[in-house]
Amino acid sequence: MGFIEDFDKIRERFTALWNREILDRCCISVFAYDQQAMADFSSMPPGMDPRVWMTDPEIMQKRHLQLFEKTYFAGDAFPLVNLNLGPSGHTAFIQDVSPKYEADTNTIWYSPIMEEELEPEKILFDKNAYLYTQTLACARFLTAHADGKYLVSMPDLAGNLDVLSNLRTPTELAADLISDEETVEECLDRIEMIWETAVRECYEVLRKQEGAADGSCIGWLNTWAPGFHNQMQVDMSVMFSNDCYERFARKELERQSSLLDYALYHLDGVEQLRHLDTLLSIPDLRMIQWTNVAGQPSRLQYIPAFKKMQEAGKCLLILCETYEVETLLTELSSKGLLLNVKVGSREEADAMVRLAEKLTHE
Repeated sequence: MGFIEDFDKIRERFTALWNREILDRCCISVFAYDQQAMADFSSMPPGMDPRVWMTDPEIMQKRHLQLFEKTYFAGDAFPLVNLNLGPSGHTAFIQDVSPKYEADTNTIWYSPIMEEELEPEKILFDKNAYLYTQTLACARFLTAHADGKYLVSMPDLAGNLDVLSNLRTPTELAADLISDEETVEECLDRIEMIWETAVRECYEVLRKQEGAADGSCIGWLNTWAPGFHNQMQVDMSVMFSNDCYERFARKELERQSSLLDYALYHLDGVEQLRHLDTLLSIPDLRMIQWTNVAGQPSRLQYIPAFKKMQEAGKCLLILCETYEVETLLTELSSKGLLLNVKVGSREEADAMVRLAEKLTHE
């Protein structure tokens, strides 16, 4: 693969990771970015249509290749095009949803379509929706023109409750969870069917790309798994109790993790810790990814929670700071552990990998 030397070895190491085994060292993905290249990657040229900037596959490829040229990939890091056409992107696959493209933040927002009340009948899969057809078109173009230089990730389709909050507004949905439980469940069932169809179709395109080896990736996390792999999330669960989570999230997570070969849950730090026991009880959930939300303490404050995840047989992915790496490697088992870290130079990146080699243990 372009920009790295031995992707076959990285795939072997990721396979061992998913099996909670150690191939030769703990998995660690280290990226040394050129800061100007990062700024250019995120900066839309003056006068360009934001929709084109964020959804055109040729522009997407050009931006990523320019960034890869100025990136040093160390350890288990590899060049991966993030096929992200909007957070909880299957929101935009629903009839009458109007995406809004915001170039300043490089994201996509959605206008609610049921502001007065929940209306399950409005949740209709629109296979002609621009972002649905464009997601598949981007997947096909980017894989066809990769020339062995990169892989292409699964799109950011995750979180049926988050989708419903986009359709309804988070505040109104929070009230619905109390006052209209059965209608909420009907809405979620409809969204789940859209999610299942979309992720299957995307996987069938992406599993065949050169170097994927029938596997798939999550873009912003730089993961690879030797099969059907995707992210799950319930970001709005920071707003409600675990009783509510059990009622409305468990069914989705059990259903999705049983469909996927390698299911990963994106956990938003301390505000979702009250849901941890529920997550640990889901048998087909393979990995939990910890994100520190802005303003939260260092990840080192949550080592007991990380150990609990490992003891429950879950793999663990932590996006961490350089000063946290040594303690995490020391305190946690290397089995099923993946650290993802950004550094300032090649030398620092190589030092991080050597540290992982030194501190790997069961």
